[in-house]
Amino acid sequence: MALRGERPPIGLAWVITWPLSAVLAALVFLSAEELRHPGPGAAPTPATASGADWYERLPARIAAIDTALRKGPLRLAAVEETRGSGPLRFKYRLYEVQLPEAERPKAEAAIEAVRGIDPGLVLTTSQTADATEVRFGLDGLLVATTRFLWREHPETRPRLTLVIGPLGDDLRLARHAIEALEAPVVLGVNPARPFAAQVTELGKLFEREALVQYVVAPPPPPPPTLADPLETPAPRPRPAPTPPGLDESLAAVPGAIGVAWTGPPGVAPPKPSTALLAGVAQRGLIFVGARGDKDKSAAIPIPVQLAEAGEKVAAPAEQLEALATAARKQGRAIAICPPTDAMLAAVQAALPQWREAQLDVVPLSVLASGPLPTLEPTPAATPKR
Repeated sequence: MALRGERPPIGLAWVITWPLSAVLAALVFLSAEELRHPGPGAAPTPATASGADWYERLPARIAAIDTALRKGPLRLAAVEETRGSGPLRFKYRLYEVQLPEAERPKAEAAIEAVRGIDPGLVLTTSQTADATEVRFGLDGLLVATTRFLWREHPETRPRLTLVIGPLGDDLRLARHAIEALEAPVVLGVNPARPFAAQVTELGKLFEREALVQYVVAPPPPPPPTLADPLETPAPRPRPAPTPPGLDESLAAVPGAIGVAWTGPPGVAPPKPSTALLAGVAQRGLIFVGARGDKDKSAAIPIPVQLAEAGEKVAAPAEQLEALATAARKQGRAIAICPPTDAMLAAVQAALPQWREAQLDVVPLSVLASGPLPTLEPTPAATPKR
């Protein structure tokens, strides 16, 4: 049964008897009518268009909506949910933000940034006393919802960015890391690995941001001084391989939005070179890692590098709980997670818990460009009597 104010669904027999071009033309006409006269609270009806080209283009069309909302004036972040099956399998996104009434123009500007980017896009709006919902439909398929909660004193949610890496050795592993996690995780791609470009392109299909992830070991210690000149010297340790240059790395990881400077598991990397930091700044990239300089103007939190459980390393679930605690305390945090089965399973289990606790997992671009959170002062401890 159609919702009140909703257009009746197009019958299957009508679709079968009409040519596909006529069906698509009718859908575009209905989209234009809905934009001029949005139905109150109406949700787009199931998609009726078909054809291999339509299914192939759908992810890119949904990604265009997501990009416009993430890069708009509010830098919106989404909670993702996989919907559909078979060829009609896509990521549905819910964007929710608290705003004071005075910032309604910003909300309107965020929606206007999306309107008109696709000829099949239909916007429907529903309004209550303290919230506004805008639903985005593509050819009748509901693909996203933006919910504005009008609050006189908005609460700033803590934000967390998860970088899964280093990737680039195994396409199967990269696909598992992307598909297993229903969150906008960031792909850390090692440019020196053989499948770096392929992993990056795979991430684009799933609307995932990518970083050039350098894994740099500190230089080896010098050999010990020989007490006896006749003593056989110990073999000189091999120097750590030099990471590829920035231009070469960006060519291997096309479309990367930043650079992550990391070390091997459990080892701190050496200080990045001034030339690398200057190249990152000149290209407008985001730097993730300890800069080692005094310029903090564009700094974001130093990432927490998670690791496999070991004798002195806590289990992945415990590491993620400590990460969430740090994000709530500081307002935002970044973690670099190894793409192992144990770590991915722990992240997958933690995601619904974080959503329930109002901890948002966001892309790196949202974390880096969003406003700094306003933290409540920690109350002083009551002295014991």
